[in-house]
Amino acid sequence: MLKESTLRNQLDFKVVYNKGKSKVSRFMVIIYKKNGLKYSRLAYVSSKKVGNSVRRNRSRRLMREAYRLLGCEVKNGYDVVFIARNSINDHKCEEVRRSMYGVLRSEHLLDK
Repeated sequence: MLKESTLRNQLDFKVVYNKGKSKVSRFMVIIYKKNGLKYSRLAYVSSKKVGNSVRRNRSRRLMREAYRLLGCEVKNGYDVVFIARNSINDHKCEEVRRSMYGVLRSEHLLDK
C-alpha cells in the first residue's frame, strides 16, 4: 500500500467519523466518505474493546490481509475506515475477507 493511500491525519479521521456513512458487517464497521482526491485512503482501527494489544494488532492484520486478498480496489476518491469488532479475532482470514467483500459491494465502493 502506498503511503499516500493511508489515512493518517486526525482531522481527516474526524471528518470521516462525523460526516461519513457507515455500514456494519459481522466482523467490522466501515465508515466512508468522498474525499475529493484522485485516490482513495484507507485506515484500519481497533479499539480497546477488541482486547489487549496482541488481539488489536491481530485484528488490524486480518483486515489488511483480507483487503489485499480481495483482489480489487476501493473506488478512487473515498476515505474508508475499517473498525474491528470483538468477533473478528476468533475467525479466519477467509471469513473476514468474505464479510469485507459483502459490505464493500453492498455500498458500491468496489472498483472492478
